[in-house]
Amino acid sequence: MFKKFTSIVSRIAEILETVVKFAAMAVLVVLLCVIFFQVVRRMITGNSFTEIEEFSIVMAAWLGFLTLSFAARKRVHVRIDVFANKFPLPFQNVLSILITVLTLYASSSLVVYGWQLTMKKAHVPLAILPMDAGWWYLAFPVGMALTSFFLLDTLLQEISRMLGITRIDEKEAN
Repeated sequence: MFKKFTSIVSRIAEILETVVKFAAMAVLVVLLCVIFFQVVRRMITGNSFTEIEEFSIVMAAWLGFLTLSFAARKRVHVRIDVFANKFPLPFQNVLSILITVLTLYASSSLVVYGWQLTMKKAHVPLAILPMDAGWWYLAFPVGMALTSFFLLDTLLQEISRMLGITRIDEKEAN
C-alpha cells in the first residue's frame, strides 16, 4: 500500500514538475520581453508605461514562487548537508527526514496563510492594471502548495530508501 501510494505521488510530482518548469519558463520569457520593451521605450521616448511596471511586479511574484517550488523538487534549496555529512549514514537519513518534515510543515502553513492573504486582497484593485490584487497574491498559495507536494514526494522517497523499499516503477524498469 505504501509503495503504491509513493509511486502515485511520484508520478504526479513528475507531471507537476514539467508543468511548473514550462510555466516558469513562459513567465520568464514574457517578463523579459515586457521589460525589454519597457527599457527600449524609455531609451527612445524618455517615458515608461506604469502598467508595465505593475505587470512586471505581478509576473516576478509568480516567477519567484514557481522557481521556489521547482528548487524544492530538485532539492537545490538550502540544506545543511555540510553539517549532516559529518554524521553516520543512519543519522543523516533521520536528519534529512526531520528537515523535510519541518520544511513540509512550514510550506503547508504558508499555503494556508497565503490563501488567507489572497482572499483578503481578492477584491482590492491594483493601482493601475484593471485586475484585482488577488491574482498577484495567488502566486503565494499556489507556489507553496506545489512546494508542499514536492516535499511530500521527497519525504516519501526518503522514507522508502530508509526502509529499503524500491519504487514500483524502478522494479518495472528492471
